[in-house]
Amino acid sequence: MVTNGPLQDAVSATYRARARSVIGLILTALVIQCGCAQESGTLADSQIPEGGQAPEVIYDTTAAKPVEPRDRYERWVYERWGDLKLVDKLMDHKTRVPAFDRDPLPRIPVEAHIAEGVAVLNDIDPFPEPVPLPPKEVTIQVAIASSTFRTREKAEVLSAIQPFIDLVQREVNIRGAAALYDTAEEVHLGLLNGDQQMVISHVFDYLLVRSWFAELEDNGTVLLGWAQPAHPRTNDLEGDVQGVPGTAIELVVARNSAYQTTADLKGARLALAANYVHAPGTFLTKMLVDLRHDLDQPFFSQVELRRYPKDAVIDVLKGKADVACVDQGTTGALLRFYGIEGRVRTLAISPRYNLDVLYTSLNNLAERRTEVELTQRQLTTLDKDPEGQEVLFFFDVEAWYNYREGDIVTPRRHFIDYLTFLDTTPVDLRRLLDAQAEVDHRTYDRFGDE
Repeated sequence: MVTNGPLQDAVSATYRARARSVIGLILTALVIQCGCAQESGTLADSQIPEGGQAPEVIYDTTAAKPVEPRDRYERWVYERWGDLKLVDKLMDHKTRVPAFDRDPLPRIPVEAHIAEGVAVLNDIDPFPEPVPLPPKEVTIQVAIASSTFRTREKAEVLSAIQPFIDLVQREVNIRGAAALYDTAEEVHLGLLNGDQQMVISHVFDYLLVRSWFAELEDNGTVLLGWAQPAHPRTNDLEGDVQGVPGTAIELVVARNSAYQTTADLKGARLALAANYVHAPGTFLTKMLVDLRHDLDQPFFSQVELRRYPKDAVIDVLKGKADVACVDQGTTGALLRFYGIEGRVRTLAISPRYNLDVLYTSLNNLAERRTEVELTQRQLTTLDKDPEGQEVLFFFDVEAWYNYREGDIVTPRRHFIDYLTFLDTTPVDLRRLLDAQAEVDHRTYDRFGDE
């Protein structure tokens, strides 16, 4: 084979150059690998003491530690040897952080609006102190019956109602005051004498007061509104019933208990809230009457009064009680917060008559109609205001609604059962009506912790 001499020399030179490059790369890789192996071996050997067992390593997570190089190549990078320092010197002036030459954001004026009716939050003083209300004469008195604040202490109720009083003055320039009443008799006299212009109470208290006013000529009660419980819960045992959802009372037992009917509860241990009287007392009395039980004889082997209804249900879960009588709001809250679905079941359920209402009387409308109507309007719009939402939250209420015909049909139908509870109180429930009865105030801070 004959080839051109100069061309053959050029090809040979190219091949020789490529061969030298490949050999150089192979040698460099071998040198680095040997260095890594040597240093790794040296570090590992130095850490193993005589005896062959490595010492226990204790890490202090709070102390800052440098990153040790694992091999010669990483030490070369970390310590920035001469060649890398030369690169740094040549490149630093090209990679400097640019100077901040942008203008600051313009200050938004306080009077600016995000949307119609929604002002921009003042970034200088986002939470200014509330402007104190000027002193004003009280022109309307609102009575709150103990049947509506239930397990709260009187001081807690007065503290929680104060934002509503301030809200009414701020919105409609009417100053109100609150008074706490323990019985329906006090409510009746307060309305009749004009000492109280409006009342919030349990619907059974209202029906009692209504029956007493019906005996008076040219006077009577006026129902203004009712409260929807927060997060209403319904139960399959209710079926197709009338009334406000979430206003029933439940008998709750453990899921694996042997109780299948209310008759099986004879001799069981009952737990219920001490100050939650009207609806639970009515329901239990009706149950005993339906079972043809002698109300002068005990039906339960033990009746434990608890301060909070949630503790009555947890007592059932912990085996301290066999059955708890609580409102649907308590059961629903425990299901949401503690996830006890599947651990309890509802044995029986009452009609929907556990309802709070707002009312006044004709003699108060004749003298204070404007104040009554404006206060009612503020109560039915509480959820529109942060302070109002706080009041609703404290009383476990979703919202207040104006009364319409038929809203209290169910409580009126079962009012006779409440009268039976008051007139012929079962021996098991007499402590509910005793203000001096001993109450177990221990409470579970968290599920399982007492």
